[in-house]
This record gives sequence, C-alpha cells and structure tokens, in this order.
Amino acid sequence: MTRPKTISDEELLAVARRVFREQGRTASTRAIARQAGISEGILYQRFGSKEDLFLASMAPRAPDIRGLLGPEPPNEEVSTFLRNVLVRMAEHFGEVIPLAIQIITHPAAPGPGRERAQSGLAQLRKGLAARLAWFEAQKLVRPSTAKRTAQLLVSLAHDWAIRHAGLYPGKQGTQDLEEMADIVWKGIGLSPRP
Repeated sequence: MTRPKTISDEELLAVARRVFREQGRTASTRAIARQAGISEGILYQRFGSKEDLFLASMAPRAPDIRGLLGPEPPNEEVSTFLRNVLVRMAEHFGEVIPLAIQIITHPAAPGPGRERAQSGLAQLRKGLAARLAWFEAQKLVRPSTAKRTAQLLVSLAHDWAIRHAGLYPGKQGTQDLEEMADIVWKGIGLSPRP
C-alpha cells in the first residue's frame, strides 16, 4: 500500500513557481523539495525532470472567464462593469505575464503552452465582447462597439500588467485603470436619456 501524498501536485507546483520566480531557472530541485517538505526523489517521481517541473509550474493558467468578466449578461451598470473588468483583467495579466515570459524564453518550451495562452486570451476577448454586445442590445452603449471595445480593454489591461510587472518604467495603480475605463465609457456610452 502506498503512502498518501503529503502535498498535492498543485501545492508542489505553487512552491516550485515561487522558487523559480525568486531564483530563476537555475533554482535547484533540492531547494524546491526542501521548501515543499518532500525529498528530491519524490519530486522526480512526480515530474520526471527539472525541466518538466519548471514548465509545469510556470505554465500560465487558463483565465477564469466568469471570474474575470462576471456573469453573462452583466448585472452592473456599464461604467461599473468597465472599471471592474479592466482591473480584474489587469491583475490576471499581472500574474500571467511574468510566468509566460519565463516559459517563452525557456529553450525547451513546447508550442502547446503558447497555444494555450493564446487560446485563453481569445476566449477572454470573445467573452468580453459578448457581454458588451449585451449592453449594445439593451441600447446602453453605442452600436457596433462591442468587439473593438473588448480588444481595447484587453490591450489596456495587458499594458498595465506589463508596466506593473516592472518590465517597463513607470508605475501605475488601479486608479489609472479606473480612469481609463471612464474614458472608454465616455467614448462608447450613449448620451443620458431625458
């Protein structure tokens, strides 16, 4: 009979992700195993090699569309929806972009990881466009703006996340995102009805 796992694979990957982010690809499996409270042998039994562990731990997670975009149809006013969605997407990208960069620059990075990240981004844009189209159908925003507004919001969130990750100079907070959402709202919103 085998012993039960003392740490789940997800918990182990979280430890490995933290160590790799702190120490880079050269982090030792010994350090990861020690921080996870397991032996190196167990680590290799579960993941085969250090490269496999690195790729598994650093692979960006697929976006939680409902968590990022909220329910469909939205249950908020358009301006509130824009602000909340933009902040949540930016925070998501802030977590994912540093991991994606590690994967992209890894010499053994497989194509499917990149494809999964692009698929998640496409799902995010599509889900956002659908929610914005609902606002269009309710005549709360200008017609024919859903698809381009979704693309713009994803780009704004992505740009914020890159700046927030320290990859480019200049710091931005979520207040900047909320102000950007207000500008977008002024561009797509209809004049108030009498």
